[in-house]
This record gives sequence, structure tokens and C-alpha cells, in this order.
Amino acid sequence: MYQLHLVTRRYDIIQLKAHYRFTSSDAKRLKQMQKHVQHLLPSLLDGFYDYIFSFEHAKLFLHDQSIRMKHRSAISDWFLDLFGGVYDDAYFKKLQNISETHVRIGLPSHYVNCAFSYIREFLEKKFHQGNEEDIYAMNKIIDINLDILSLTYQEEEQQQFIDQVLLLKQSIKNQTIIPYAQPIVDTISGKTVKFECLMRIQDQQNYTIHSIHPLMKVARSIRLYTDLVKIMITHTMEIFRDLPWTFSLNVGYEDIADPDLLEFLYAKLEHFPQPERIIFEILESDFIEDFNIVSAFVNKTRTYGCHVAIDDFGSGYSNIENILELKPDFLKIDGSLIKDINTSSVSLTIVENVVKLAKDLQIKTIAEYVHNEEVYRIIKNLKIDYMQGFYTGEPFPAQDLLQNKSISNSD
Repeated sequence: MYQLHLVTRRYDIIQLKAHYRFTSSDAKRLKQMQKHVQHLLPSLLDGFYDYIFSFEHAKLFLHDQSIRMKHRSAISDWFLDLFGGVYDDAYFKKLQNISETHVRIGLPSHYVNCAFSYIREFLEKKFHQGNEEDIYAMNKIIDINLDILSLTYQEEEQQQFIDQVLLLKQSIKNQTIIPYAQPIVDTISGKTVKFECLMRIQDQQNYTIHSIHPLMKVARSIRLYTDLVKIMITHTMEIFRDLPWTFSLNVGYEDIADPDLLEFLYAKLEHFPQPERIIFEILESDFIEDFNIVSAFVNKTRTYGCHVAIDDFGSGYSNIENILELKPDFLKIDGSLIKDINTSSVSLTIVENVVKLAKDLQIKTIAEYVHNEEVYRIIKNLKIDYMQGFYTGEPFPAQDLLQNKSISNSD
């Protein structure tokens, strides 16, 4: 884990206290309040646990009696130390350790903020008629604690952001954007006839493979997303250029609305030998942005012979009338409907109606998220045209297809 050093040096502690104008007089006042707050401890803890158990996340961490007792003891120690009058290196180091523990176990930062909010409110009610200087000192030490206990989250987020930026920039520089291919299987024959191509990024330091999804927000914020997409398109077309299979590429509204990216894509299609083997998958939710832009893209790619699939169909965000106006070649039924089709009568009914609609309109259907044999058999019985999921084939480096061109014949 990224380690903090901000509050471990004497200079930093002095600086932190100065920032909050925390003086030796404040420390003395807090020490004098300790006996009084010690009497308040039982009622504070009872109210505190009633409050935090209103958060489902707290129940996950404090799920049995022994853990709750340890937690209660730790909170008691921390609370009494708050009024201990000694705020030295050891005190701040203890706070730092608590903060790092919170991050390590995955405790959300809002949990810490809400806990402090409760404690501050509790104390202010108890001391509302007390000495203003006492209340002022109390609020200062609470603010200092909250600052330190929040700091690890901030540093962790900053370090994660830096790591992600470096990974993305190195991936673009070294062209380590790797297309993965997931088989799409013909339901009747059981043969692989198409592949969906998925973007993966290889970390050259440890050779781990990363999905693009957790990195997407950062890639867009630092304007590297378009570069990633261009490399993905280039590598995918190079791999599939002389292969027999149909393959699909995912495009979002941001891609379709980017003139520079479209110019790049259309130039690639001009030089691809069989563009009719390419399917562009468009998310159903993207139709709510600007239907005209999506429609123009679909019409243009069809001039090259490309096909169109509506991805995540049935997720319920968009105008079905607009979608069907495009006469897509494929409807990819949303995985949220398929994954529990064996246990949910609602999902089964929705999928049955989607299949009927598609057949009436002569649109091929693809079931996503086929993850076990029971779901597999239901998909076959519903006569969905194609299926995709870990049960029928996990994603793998598309480059491997160059060494094995006999997986199946393209349809």
C-alpha cells in the first residue's frame, strides 16, 4: 500500500497544529474535560452504534458479537485519547495507523465522515451551555482527527489516479492495447461463428491484463480515450484481416459523435478486405443521446457492408421505436435478463417477448451472460439464434486465432 509520511515527522505535526491554531491551552482544556466525557461514554457508544447500524455497510464489518466488542473497545480508547491532553508523535502515528487500516479493509470514506458528524453533534449537545473555549478546543481536535483519518483516502485515490494515468500513457506509447475475443456460438450447431472483441490493457511491469472499464473514466478525463479506441480498432482489424470469422467492435455515443474518430474508422473500413464481416455493437442506452447521430453512423457503415447490433437490449433506457427504425441485424439481450432467467419468471417472460419481437421483425438474437448449463438449455429451448458467455467460451487474446484458424467456419 502507498504509505503516508505527512504526519510522522515532528515538523509536520507542528504545521498541522498551527493550521488549526491548536495550542497548549487547547490541550490543557481537553485534558480537564476528560473526566466529564468519560461519564458520557456509555450513552455515546449506545447512540453511535444505533446510528452506524443504519448503514448496511457497517453490518458487513460488524457482523458478530466478538467483532463488535473489539470495535467498541477501540472506539472507547480513541474517544478517551481525544481528551487525553497529549498530542505528540505517538498520538498522530496511532491516527495514521487507524486511517490506513480503514483503507486496507475497504471501509468507505463516507462512513468515517458520518461517524465524526455523529460524535461532534453528540458532544455539542452535551456542552451547549458550557465554556465556549472548551467547545472551540473540542472542535479543533475533532477537525484535526478527521483531517488525518481522511488523508489516507485522499493519498490512496491520488496514487491510484497516478498509477492509472501512467498505465494508460505507457499502453498507448508501447501499443500494448490487446484485443480479446469472446466466442459467439450458434445455438443450433454449437459452433463458434463470431467473436466479440473486447479491449484489454497489458501492464508491462508485471504483465498483468486489465479491463478497460475501471480505467475509462480516467482515460476520458485526460483525453486518452480516443487514442485507445484507435489502437484497438487497428489491432483488431489487423488480426481479423485474413481470418474467416465475423467479429464485433463496441462503439459508444462518444465514439460516434467524434468526427476525428469517425474519419479514422471510415478510412480503416475503406482498406479492410471484407467489411461485411464487421458488426458494430451500439449500447441501447446510447440512443437517448442523439438518435440522428446514431442513425447517420449506422447508415454510413452499412454503405461498406457492415452490420449493426444493439447491445444490452432490454436494459430499458431508450426508445424502442427509434432502435427498431434502424432495423438492426442483431439484438443482444441484456445480461441482467439472461443471468437469472432460470430463477426469475419476470426475466423469462421479458426474454420470451424480446425473442418473439425479433423473429417477427426478422432480427437475429444473441443471449449474453450464458454462465451455466441450466441457462444454456433455456436459451436453446427459446430458440435464440446465438449465445455468448463464460459457459460457452471465455475471452482470450484474439491473436491466438492466428495460430488456430479451424475453430469453426464463419457463417
